[in-house]
Amino acid sequence: MPAARTLSDRELTASYFARQLLHRTERLSAAAAVTRLTALQAQYSPSPHLALWARLPGFEPRELEAALLDGTVVKSTLMRGTLHLVPGADYGHLAAAWRRRWLTELRGRHEDADLDEAALEASLRAFAAVPRSAEELREHTAAASGGRVRPADLLHYPRALLPLVHVAPSGHWRAHGKPRMVLWNGELPPEPAATARLLRRYLAGYGPASRADLAHFTGLRLRQVDPALAELDGLGGLVRYRAGDGRELLDLPGAPPPAEPDGELPVRLLPKWDAALLSHADRTRMLPAAIHQQVYRAVNGTLLASYLVDGLVAGVWEHACERGAAVLTLTPLLPHDRRPELEREGGRLLALLEPDAESRRVVFAS
Repeated sequence: MPAARTLSDRELTASYFARQLLHRTERLSAAAAVTRLTALQAQYSPSPHLALWARLPGFEPRELEAALLDGTVVKSTLMRGTLHLVPGADYGHLAAAWRRRWLTELRGRHEDADLDEAALEASLRAFAAVPRSAEELREHTAAASGGRVRPADLLHYPRALLPLVHVAPSGHWRAHGKPRMVLWNGELPPEPAATARLLRRYLAGYGPASRADLAHFTGLRLRQVDPALAELDGLGGLVRYRAGDGRELLDLPGAPPPAEPDGELPVRLLPKWDAALLSHADRTRMLPAAIHQQVYRAVNGTLLASYLVDGLVAGVWEHACERGAAVLTLTPLLPHDRRPELEREGGRLLALLEPDAESRRVVFAS
């Protein structure tokens, strides 16, 4: 077997930029783009819309809202116990993969509770057949378990036992408030097929990637990841590369091989919690170590809205609108000479964020 090709960080960054649709040249539907990206983090409602705006020419939030209404995109608590928007066609596989991990943790915390989990699941299944609020689910779980579920897990248990999806307008542009959840109408697939689908989707949108990257994105233990990788390898053989530090990187057969880019990569403005920056065990390939702590706040897991220059995070952004005057402030964290492009991109973003503003300005913080 020939030695695996070693990839430079530049080749990996350029390949990743393309797989993440960040060239903004592919005219995909919102649902097709979510499928390509596997999952969009959705704990802040505008973030998935802004993520697609950064990637799709002409994107408008109503496209994603329509996909949420017709079920081609689904909002649910999945990998790492975090809210995501995912393809409706993949939801059952992603839910089944995460369910196994979450239930293992919950059962460990309740091993002495004498909990009749089957009876609790049956009761919750009937209760969640119509949309329910988080508080209603907590109250029902407490009553149906006879008080055996810990207060901190009263919402975690129904989310782990059942595939619960959010009901619109949760997931819509700037929709806030308390969401309602309802039982998903479908059968969860078996393992390891469920996790294999999740890994295939991840490699397509985020690869080449290491086993540690796969475990980080999915939130799964390697003992669940490895059988699924073996299934993928058996179906068509995974392609193997090496990173500059010697780590093995895996990719799908037929995926475009990484290559050096022709010139600099375009500037892009990304929202809070953009999956492109959160989906690898080592973020420093796109988020330089020198500014990591200024962009990612580990205490509460917050990733600030940021901007890319030539594929790397070079600063952060925020916006405000007062008395009809909208201002987008870009704060450089690394030196660069791409201000004119960033001003144009910032102007596009302000038009989306504040379409009714009387004036719009893009400024750079000193």
